[in-house]
Amino acid sequence: MNLKERIAEYSDFPKKGILFRDFSPILRDSAALSFVVEEFSKQYNPEDVDVFVGIESRGFILACALAQRYNKGMVIVEKVKAKVTGFAFIIELTELNGIKEINNYKIVSLVRY
Repeated sequence: MNLKERIAEYSDFPKKGILFRDFSPILRDSAALSFVVEEFSKQYNPEDVDVFVGIESRGFILACALAQRYNKGMVIVEKVKAKVTGFAFIIELTELNGIKEINNYKIVSLVRY
């Protein structure tokens, strides 16, 4: 499935010169949402995960879907005193180099710009 076709783009948001890429349309497309959950679930062994953490509002939704699939819990608290297994992103903005800061972990990105 080509997720890029389902990602909305908004020029000059939140300020001039920024191209905002929004994956919210994936959340209203059941096939696309199922695809994302399936792709993420292929990447992590259920025995390696105790709980899912969702970061920011849309991340909460995906973490809940993965937690349900794995029969695990989901938390939104910042400090849970847990060992991080890895990170899963629908969109990776490669120019920002954010992955460099967490490259000691397993990283899964479904779409790269």
